[in-house]
Amino acid sequence: MTYSKQGTQNYVAIRPCICLLWTVILAAFVTAAFLLWPVDPEIEMEKLTVKRAKVHPLPPLSATVWLSVAVRVHNKVLCWMDLAEVDVGIKYRGQKLGHVETEGWHVTGWGSAHVDGDLEFGGLPSPEVAHFMQDLGKGRVQFHTAVEVVGNLGLFFFRFPNIFKVKLSCEVLVDTKSHTIINQHCIVKD
Repeated sequence: MTYSKQGTQNYVAIRPCICLLWTVILAAFVTAAFLLWPVDPEIEMEKLTVKRAKVHPLPPLSATVWLSVAVRVHNKVLCWMDLAEVDVGIKYRGQKLGHVETEGWHVTGWGSAHVDGDLEFGGLPSPEVAHFMQDLGKGRVQFHTAVEVVGNLGLFFFRFPNIFKVKLSCEVLVDTKSHTIINQHCIVKD
């Protein structure tokens, strides 16, 4: 009777190759999931400035305010984004000044889009006019902003069916002399 070690040697030689192959496949899967996993965009208020304010002294006392706003939408993943809607609402002391709405923006993978808009509001009520003029005189005006971004993701020629919706609520303190944001406190809302 003859004994052959040939079958045993092949089994031992193939096993490390299979382990290495599965390790490479698992590492590739984890890397692909990390790069392609859909993540909501990062939103930041870049600019909010008071361009002009005009007081209408005839009764009832009111004011017209012109604002300029800029929002940065940053894509943190490889997938591209089509922003169906970017809506920025602005309030002063609980009084809604208005909102700027835009649509049709495209953000590349790991890219950013800067969304700019101008707002003219002509109905600031008389009790708030005195506060607003006093804040303008101090050079600092505090606004409340609500930014809502709606869109969907895609990769190459494929559009993913899920639609993301991100809401950001910010308290923004604006320096009216240097036209910069002094301080902002933002909370992402679900």
